[in-house]
Amino acid sequence: MKNTGLLLSAAIVLMLVFSCREKSPLHDFSSEGAKASAELFLQQMRDSDVVSLVQNTDDAYIQDSAMHEQMSAMMAQFLGMQYALHGGISEAVATRDTIVDSTAAVLMNVTYGDQTTEQVLLQMVYRRGSWKIR
Repeated sequence: MKNTGLLLSAAIVLMLVFSCREKSPLHDFSSEGAKASAELFLQQMRDSDVVSLVQNTDDAYIQDSAMHEQMSAMMAQFLGMQYALHGGISEAVATRDTIVDSTAAVLMNVTYGDQTTEQVLLQMVYRRGSWKIR
């Protein structure tokens, strides 16, 4: 009987801890989740966080370790070019989105380090419980 009470107490504590954690927009299937995820992806670009960007790329494109390494190298090269051309990304704001089934197209206003602005359409897919870059 003592073990049951201890297990019940531990279960309640774990439920409280997990319910209080901040939820990632990556796991929110709503329109707001798609927009927040797109902003997160561009923030990761701004921070040159190649590891997170590749982890958040649709798994359909990365099937083995060789492809993972190739995607990482391409992403690092792209981010280097963006930084050399425009001083990197200084701000990215999602303005509109369209969700059809499990795909989203999110229109972003992107401001670069050199104050150049651009509208970017980010294609995303909701796969295995989170938004991924397509």
